[in-house]
Amino acid sequence: MNDREMIEKWIAVFGKDLEETMIEDHVTSEGNLLWHIFTWGNVPCLEEDEARKAFDALQYTEAFRFCGGYSNQIEDLSVVGKASAKEMDEAPESDVYLVAKDFAWTYVRTHEPLGPYLCIRK
Repeated sequence: MNDREMIEKWIAVFGKDLEETMIEDHVTSEGNLLWHIFTWGNVPCLEEDEARKAFDALQYTEAFRFCGGYSNQIEDLSVVGKASAKEMDEAPESDVYLVAKDFAWTYVRTHEPLGPYLCIRK
């Protein structure tokens, strides 16, 4: 999967119930971040310590990891093993995203005092 495919799939899965104009105005446009889907779009998710605890309880062996998300751009897309919320909190990158390989969930640690966010799709 390349960067563009990851962005499109991530938005399609986690923003599936949102109006296209909301995504264009607050997520993919210049100066916005992918994780704004949770703040502007009000996508149901867990936040802060509740998200950390639930993330640590997830059972998985591999996930997609990428960084950035600013102005619809990502960096360092890779497949990684299980991570902890503490490891995510300590990651040196500004915004870090983990996504289940089947896109059942995503965990986002932001550069701001918002989040982290854990969104589990049903």
